[in-house]
Amino acid sequence: ASLWYLSVFLPFLLSDRIKSKPTKLNTSSALLCNQTKQTTDSVGITRRKDLSIVMGIVVKSFKDQFSSEERLKESKNIIAKYPDRVPVIIEKYSNADLPDMEKNKYLVPRDMTVGHFIHMLSKRMQLDPSKALFVFVHNTLPQTASRMDSLYNTFKEEDGFMYMCYSTEKTFG
Repeated sequence: ASLWYLSVFLPFLLSDRIKSKPTKLNTSSALLCNQTKQTTDSVGITRRKDLSIVMGIVVKSFKDQFSSEERLKESKNIIAKYPDRVPVIIEKYSNADLPDMEKNKYLVPRDMTVGHFIHMLSKRMQLDPSKALFVFVHNTLPQTASRMDSLYNTFKEEDGFMYMCYSTEKTFG
């Protein structure tokens, strides 16, 4: 059963050239956990950075970790190598009372339904059966019968990835 699981729901590793280096926390930065941080750069532009904390280390969102060029190149390589799968980035909604996923980049079979994807995520997170898991794409709760390829074609971003977030509540409405 676990071999089938791996072949159907294949998480993939970041290539060596774009590995991120997490930032260590000090005690005063612990308040950033599951919050959005705004920073102002040298020319006065305010930028939003989504942060979460995993084992005392600040983890940036995927878009903050890599430039759009790096993300586009990575998605093109992935799609060329695995044409029967869609590249998905899934991150925890900032206020969700859930564990962080060990990996946030997944190759999902094009014909998999959203419901099956949610089921696989729940198993991967070892979520208590009494907790419901919800996934969102562009602040929208997709139908569980929707196929991942149709969702991907509708919601993929310019970098070639489809971004989803997960929560235990219907957070966006």
